Amino acid sequence: MYRLGIDGALGAFSAALVRDDDPTFARTAEAAGNDALERGIAIVDEVLGDVRLAELAGIAVGVGPGSFTGLRIALSYAKSFAFAASLPLVGVSSYDASTPPDAPSTHATFVHGRVGIACVRYRSPETEAILCGPYDALAEMLASHVTRGSELTCYGIPEGATRALGERQIIVRSGSAPTLIPALSVVRRAVWTERAAQPHALRADYGEAHYAERDPEKRSG
Repeated sequence: MYRLGIDGALGAFSAALVRDDDPTFARTAEAAGNDALERGIAIVDEVLGDVRLAELAGIAVGVGPGSFTGLRIALSYAKSFAFAASLPLVGVSSYDASTPPDAPSTHATFVHGRVGIACVRYRSPETEAILCGPYDALAEMLASHVTRGSELTCYGIPEGATRALGERQIIVRSGSAPTLIPALSVVRRAVWTERAAQPHALRADYGEAHYAERDPEKRSG
């Protein structure tokens, strides 16, 4: 059986097709730039080839955080396909898609936002913490969990965040993040992720950084 992966949060819109009985099989395609709305359907059609939606075992989609527009488009496509073909839908966080399966038990994964802003997820055997905001705020949060003078494995860390951690005497060990097209990372990580009860129940994680400068009374749900 085939599985379709879609992502618009981690860069350009991308799609990937994998097969359950052949781990080496992967068909991928990626839009150029920010033309997810214009090219999204064509990208999905390209990776499906002669495989019909009805032949899929399920669909996986990146649910963020990440690109606001790309995330909304990818999630809309995935929900529509899953609903139309009565397929299971799995949402995979950008943190999981950006972290290799063999990551150490204690690590931090960054997802970039606009300049000077990012989201980070810190994980250890004892705790998990997530924060979006300026690099200094992220470094302060991580410093509250990590002993000063010790090393922390980080995935996707921006240079500014590395400096901010260094100022707090935390040594950054840059981990090797997955080099796959995001949609391929998403669909492969979906194996370990719980499916949505129904497609429309899946929600996007836009990250607090996208709303940091907005009037709280004007925020939509």
